[in-house]
Amino acid sequence: MDFLGWSDGLALLPRDYLGEGEPLVAVVRAAGPFREEALHLLALGTAATMARLHMGGIAGLRLNPGNVMIGPEGRAFFAPGPRSSEFPSADVRDWADVIVFAATGRPVRDGERPYLGPVPELRAVIDECRRPNALSRPAAIDVVRALLGDPWEDRRATVRELLLEAERWSGSEARRSPSMADGRSGRS
Repeated sequence: MDFLGWSDGLALLPRDYLGEGEPLVAVVRAAGPFREEALHLLALGTAATMARLHMGGIAGLRLNPGNVMIGPEGRAFFAPGPRSSEFPSADVRDWADVIVFAATGRPVRDGERPYLGPVPELRAVIDECRRPNALSRPAAIDVVRALLGDPWEDRRATVRELLLEAERWSGSEARRSPSMADGRSGRS
């Protein structure tokens, strides 16, 4: 797939929309909230998908726990469906609310600062993405950059490098479902 000159197909991947799986809401109800590494990988994988879609001119994703799908191997994708005319900043806020749901098992309320457990790097990202002023929210690729952490915080990293690194982490064979997330981290 070649899209906008991305020979590795990172701007849009078929699996961003296609695949078999269960809605996040059903996975969390059945296996409980995502924890630690499983939560971080879900956040990174979905943020990278959102960034690729935004780069392809697709926004207004209407992300929620019912249309973020989890495949059998744990990879997340977005169910196809109607899109709104909202800006990418609305997607970023919706993404943050989806990750809060994945971490807590319940929807987030406006003005609430929910507990996310022992994943401090997510706290700052979630807070930035949930800012009331849409213009002050980060772009999806900046969310990916923040989730990758040091040394990817250097703004000189290219978008391609960031998405490749996100794909490397979130597409790992070591991906675990929330029911297998026992708090042990395989990430160094």
